[in-house]
Amino acid sequence: MFISVSDAAKKWKISDRMVRRYCIQGRIQGAYQEDEVWFIPEDAEKPARITPEEQERPVPKPQPPLVKKLRQQKTKKMFHGLYDYVQTNLTYSNGRMASNRLMLTQITEIFETDKVKTGFEPIKVDDLIEATDHMLCVDHIIDTATQALTQTYIKRLHYQIFYGTFDERRGKCRIGVYRTKANNLEKLKAPTAKDINSQMSKLLGEYERLPEVTLLQILDFHVRFERIRPFDDGNGRIGRLLMFKECLRHSVTPFILDDKRRSAYLEGLRLWDLDRSVLAAPCLEAQKRFENVIDTQRLLEEHHRQLLRDGFFRDKKRFDAEMEGK
Repeated sequence: MFISVSDAAKKWKISDRMVRRYCIQGRIQGAYQEDEVWFIPEDAEKPARITPEEQERPVPKPQPPLVKKLRQQKTKKMFHGLYDYVQTNLTYSNGRMASNRLMLTQITEIFETDKVKTGFEPIKVDDLIEATDHMLCVDHIIDTATQALTQTYIKRLHYQIFYGTFDERRGKCRIGVYRTKANNLEKLKAPTAKDINSQMSKLLGEYERLPEVTLLQILDFHVRFERIRPFDDGNGRIGRLLMFKECLRHSVTPFILDDKRRSAYLEGLRLWDLDRSVLAAPCLEAQKRFENVIDTQRLLEEHHRQLLRDGFFRDKKRFDAEMEGK
């Protein structure tokens, strides 16, 4: 049996606010949150009084709703939900930007069945490896969406996205470490290899100290990251994954840039200092498409709930199966 925050507050003779604080800090064993409501075990014991040091410790921010939904669907391995959409479309679009030739149907098939039809056109092995590696990166981003950005975090993403590829085995791409050679795109005027660490440290320090992060701040971080070009390869893919993560972290509507907007995206990177609207425009369009997907998912979920209320499903098990598209 479970009791509410108010019931626990009366039982322990403390304020509702203190009970919620204990819940957020994970100090009440067995307590869990669902739809913004805390459920506390009836036999849970009142946590010991917190020390002055613990009182000074900041209370963790609540989990952004979109992050919560993606984590729930990921845990349940739901297909035909928002998690499914993010995995397949982000992997497909990010790969196409980097010349991965797999089709969206093939990415979806890999995600759902661990298999892929080759058809008549041969498939590069690295395209398959990078697609599955990218899916692991998306999972990692969802799991760690609320974490601060660090150089170690970014290097881990790079390591994962190229792990096991032929480029990695042949030494063409050193994974998880910054480049040691000069940038091969001289027109971008990227810093020399010896300056990458200091440039990344400066970028991350300034970004993490921002009092508020909006879409423009995320785009500015992305532009500066791409100009540093810290890795031998994969800078664009890593940069776009980081943008998606930071949108989740700061409750900014995420967006997925498809290869149809590749020219506008690259032009926006080039003209950022002169006209920020050039890059913002395709990102705002992509945000609108993502909002439409969220709205559609919300309508489908409400439709299923109505069917449940109307008695269409005989039991919750069948309802959950329908929700998961089984």
